[in-house]
Amino acid sequence: MLARYLGSKQAIMPELLATVEQHAEPGAHVVDAFSGSLAVSLGLKQAGYRVTANDINLFSAVLAEAYLLPAEPPQTDAHALLPARRVKEYLPVARRIVKELSGKPGYAFLGEPEWRARYENYLTVQTHLTNLTPGQLPARHRKTHFFDTYCELGSNSAYESSRGAKGHRRFFTPENAHRIDLAVNQLRAWQRADLIDRQTYALLLANLMRAVEKVSNTQGTYHDFPRDRWDSRALRPLRFDPPALDPYLGGVGGHTVGVERDTLDFIGEVDRHSVLYIDPPYNFRQYTAYYFLPNVLCRYPEMDDVDEYFANVRYVRGQNPEDDFTSTFCKPKRFIADMHELIERAACRTVVISYFTGANHWSSFDTGPNDTGRELLSELLSGDLFEPGSLSVLEVPRRNYASYGGYTARTVHELLLVAEKKQGEERGTTKRAARRLRQLA
Repeated sequence: MLARYLGSKQAIMPELLATVEQHAEPGAHVVDAFSGSLAVSLGLKQAGYRVTANDINLFSAVLAEAYLLPAEPPQTDAHALLPARRVKEYLPVARRIVKELSGKPGYAFLGEPEWRARYENYLTVQTHLTNLTPGQLPARHRKTHFFDTYCELGSNSAYESSRGAKGHRRFFTPENAHRIDLAVNQLRAWQRADLIDRQTYALLLANLMRAVEKVSNTQGTYHDFPRDRWDSRALRPLRFDPPALDPYLGGVGGHTVGVERDTLDFIGEVDRHSVLYIDPPYNFRQYTAYYFLPNVLCRYPEMDDVDEYFANVRYVRGQNPEDDFTSTFCKPKRFIADMHELIERAACRTVVISYFTGANHWSSFDTGPNDTGRELLSELLSGDLFEPGSLSVLEVPRRNYASYGGYTARTVHELLLVAEKKQGEERGTTKRAARRLRQLA
């Protein structure tokens, strides 16, 4: 759902779904243990599985509330959220949009009269966010934290790097930063007053995230920004697109969503499932830092004190340190042992692991692929937790690109490693095996 998301497995979804289908019947419970931008979770939902999704990033849970859990469009009450004159002004706009969308790919659900009416109400509220002015917000919600912190003209945008470089953050143009402030503060006003239903709230917030991503001055993550130029996409005006809902409606739908949970803790609470899908972080990147800004967007409407929160932002990127989470999966010395622990705690039958042979704990783009990670994971899936001889590895070739140092594209492989976990008393591990795994790491 976030287009510029590192490690998205959208490109290998056909192979991944085919692999899951070999081990899970339609309607079976499947767990996406590191759901990220939700590409895999939503693909599994569309394929007819009951999906549990979890990620340490808050934005992933918001996307899941918007698209994974629901089976129907939101029952938005535009009259509860907007003055009657606004509804009268924006409902015809929403109906015109719906008329233009009807019959287009992604919008077949509009052929159902009740769902069409619901969507018109939703778009009425979204149109209000698009056209909102400061005077339409309650005075206490007229905050400008995104302008102040993430626009170079803002009063809270100054930074000094660890190497002494000084400057001002420039994630957004002034116009777009103001528009973001208006939208999140309106959502905050509705949420704090308990006026908005959860599904409408999540869908509006998810659509705002997507709109913000399209105009962010970044090269794919929010860990930094171009210091001396603008990405051309950042110069476009912020725009809310009507979400296409066909792929996400009907069917079995979601099962459970973990909200900012450490997967090692969360997995022990998950019901028995047919397949545990694991796409862990297997390089140095800490995703709560690299994608902190979508998390801030999602956190903002429910913050108790937004002024205090933004008074404590740090680093060049402008993150509040309290939101940072250091994943031990991002540490090569802990990776295999933590994978073992995660799988051991899971009440699953089959484990499917995604692994990328490009830049990871044991190789970089400069050095080219390295088989160490594959060997360690293969040994793990052939170990004490698994049925002997059940390991299989599927290689999916693809092209990988680097935008620095003059490197050209090269062929790498996405690996899908699959093994059957021992059931019942047979699945216990020994201290010797756990110690061996720590040594391998």
